Amino acid sequence: MTTEKEAWQEKESSLEHRLCGIPFVQKTVELTETDSTNRIAKELAVGGAPEGTLVVAKRQSKGKGRLGRSFFSPEGGIYMSMVLRPKISAEKALLITTCGAVAVARAIERVSGCTTGIKWVNDIFVNGRKVCGILAEAGLSGNTEYPDYVVLGIGINVKQQSVPEELKNIVGCLEDTAQSHISNEELIVAVWEEFAMLYQNLSTAVYMEEYKARSILIGREVTVLAAEGDYRAVVTDIDKDGHLIIERDGREFGLSCGEVSVRL
Repeated sequence: MTTEKEAWQEKESSLEHRLCGIPFVQKTVELTETDSTNRIAKELAVGGAPEGTLVVAKRQSKGKGRLGRSFFSPEGGIYMSMVLRPKISAEKALLITTCGAVAVARAIERVSGCTTGIKWVNDIFVNGRKVCGILAEAGLSGNTEYPDYVVLGIGINVKQQSVPEELKNIVGCLEDTAQSHISNEELIVAVWEEFAMLYQNLSTAVYMEEYKARSILIGREVTVLAAEGDYRAVVTDIDKDGHLIIERDGREFGLSCGEVSVRL
C-alpha cells in the first residue's frame, strides 16, 4: 500500500522533465520518503513496469545494502532504483553492478570534479571514504534463461550528515571534496546518461577495462570475508565477467560474490 509520504508526483517535476531527454528512462516515480526504493521498484517490476522505470526518494527509512546490511539513507543524499530487463543469463548478472559502478564513477567526476575509485564489487570511494553503494537484485522465475527483471539500486552520499559512530571512519560525502556546489538533480541525470550508454554494451562488457582501471584493490592485500573463515589474499586482476581474481598460497582463483576488506 502506498503511503502519503510515498505519494507520486501529480505533475511533471524538473527532474522528470530532464530525465525525459534520456530515451532509456521511460517513467520516473518520485517519493518524499520510503522504506526502500528497491522494494518499490521490485513491486513495479512484478506488476509489469517496463525497463527504464526509475524510483527516486529523498530519504529511506530501511535502505538496503549487500549481504542483508542496512544502508544509511538520510535526507540530502540520492536514493534511486531502476527497473531493468536485461537479456543476459543469471550467471552474468554481476555485469549489471559493474556497469552501474562505472556509470556512477563517471557521473560523480563529471558533476563534482572528485576523483573516484571502485571497490569491488559495488562501492564508489572518494578520498578513501565510501560515497556510494550499489545493489542489484534479480527476479527469477526459472521460465527462461534470463532474469524476469533486475532492480539496480544506487545510493550516493552527497551532503554532510551526522552518521552513526560505527560508520564515521568509513562513510564520506561528495560535499567534502567537490570543487563546486553539487546539484542532486544534475547528478541523477548524469548517472542515467552514463548508464544508458554503457548498458547498450552490457553483453560485451567493453567497459570492464575502465572498471579495472578504476579499481582500488588490484595489487593490494585484502581480507576475504568467507563463511568458512576470513583469510588474506592478494588481488591480481578482475576478469571480463567481473570476477575478482585473487592469489592465495601461490594459487589464483576467482570470486563471483562475497566481501573483501582493505586498509586504505
